[in-house]
Amino acid sequence: MEVTISRGFIEDIKSAPKPVQLAADAAIRKLIEAKSLQTSGLDHNKLEGQRKGENYYRIRIGDWRIGIECVPPNGVILRLLIRGAI
Repeated sequence: MEVTISRGFIEDIKSAPKPVQLAADAAIRKLIEAKSLQTSGLDHNKLEGQRKGENYYRIRIGDWRIGIECVPPNGVILRLLIRGAI
């Protein structure tokens, strides 16, 4: 799967604790190696409240979440936030 990482994600990961940075790196590597998000083996869920045609997901890493937009066959990593953050 082709993965594009946004500038916002890079800024988010710099401020995250080191264990979260390592877990996020491992998750991104799994995404790159997988054919799709569904076959990646990551804990993911489709976000609720989307408009028709939107494909936003969250990947869980402990109390942190990676926001991803799936545009087959690509994935765009959008944000890394702690659960409950706006």
